[in-house]
Amino acid sequence: MDLRIQRTKAAIKKAFLELRSKKPIEKITITELSAHANINKATFYLHYSDIYELSDEIEGEMIDEMIVSGLENFFEAPQRYSLEIFGAFMENRKKLKTIFSGSRSGLFSIKIEQRIKAKLYEKYPELNTKHNDVVLSFLTQGMFHTVAGCREEDIGKLYDEIVQLLPLLVGQLR
Repeated sequence: MDLRIQRTKAAIKKAFLELRSKKPIEKITITELSAHANINKATFYLHYSDIYELSDEIEGEMIDEMIVSGLENFFEAPQRYSLEIFGAFMENRKKLKTIFSGSRSGLFSIKIEQRIKAKLYEKYPELNTKHNDVVLSFLTQGMFHTVAGCREEDIGKLYDEIVQLLPLLVGQLR
C-alpha cells in the first residue's frame, strides 16, 4: 500500500479513536473527524463509505492483533492459548472499552468469537461440533465480559482465578 494512503488512514484512525474516547459513535460526524485528522471530507470518503465502515476496520484489526498469533495451535494447547487471549483482553482493555462502547458494546465479543471459530474450524474441520461450539462461545464470551467488568484493583485476583478455571473449561473441548 502506498505510504501516503497508510499515513492518511493512520491519521483518520487516530482521530477516530480520540473522538470515540469522548463520545458515542453516533455523535461523531465525518466533518468533525476530517477536521480532527487534518484531511478534507472527500479524502475520508476515498477510504471509507461511512463512520461505521471505519469502526469495523479498526475492530477487525484489533481482533486480528489479539487472536492471530498461535491460534492454529489452539487445540494442541487450549489452556495456554486461552491465557494468551485473556492476556490480550487485559492489555487492550481500555482501547476495547473505547471502541466497543455504547451501541457497539455487544459487537466485540460476537466478532472475536466468530473469528476464532472460523479460523479454528478452517484448520480443524473435524472439531466443528455443537459441543465445541458451545465451549468456545463460553470461553470467549465469558473471558471478554469478565475482563470488561473487572475493576483495575482486582485484575491480579482475576488472573489467578482464570488460571484455576481454564483447565476445567478447556477440558470440555473434544
